[in-house]
Amino acid sequence: MVYEQKNIAVQQVIDHALSVIRAYIDMKHLPKRKAREYYDWKPPPTGWLKLNVDSAVFSELHKAEVGVVLRDDVGKVILAASKVEFEVNTAEAIESLAIFRALQLCTSMGIQRLIMESDCLIAIQVLNNELVSDAMLVPLLSEIRKLLRVFVECKFQHVYRDGNRVAHSLARYAWNVENISMWNECCPNFIS
Repeated sequence: MVYEQKNIAVQQVIDHALSVIRAYIDMKHLPKRKAREYYDWKPPPTGWLKLNVDSAVFSELHKAEVGVVLRDDVGKVILAASKVEFEVNTAEAIESLAIFRALQLCTSMGIQRLIMESDCLIAIQVLNNELVSDAMLVPLLSEIRKLLRVFVECKFQHVYRDGNRVAHSLARYAWNVENISMWNECCPNFIS
């Protein structure tokens, strides 16, 4: 509220706090040089693509924004997108919807192996069956699992905010978008 003049959903605050605690515990044991490397975006292994997803919720406007970036094993952008969603009001719900939308974009591309990263720890834990989801999200999670059948392999990973900066910027840009903006094989100027 102080910095951006926006109310933040309680679940977003909780997700962020859990992420910060986890980061602190992980970082306590690393030298400073290694700590920086730990947070930066890392390319996927050869033969894999990495899809970073982020979202932002503006509950007072009943509006949410989704940012997606798909990159190959050398970091080359294959697809970037900013999308607006409406009537989504929890962090887990919008992040799950963001993951669903990102997978929808990728299903027709013939991708074999995909790593999906999000900075929403709870959403990743739910998709990895480490945590039980809110009952209201069960239909959406069922649709996500159906989309996963298109890929030979798909892994879900938590990433710290610094490693998800491009997707975060794309989500914020969605404020300027009516429905969806997409960029193929490049990033928009405001990111590159």
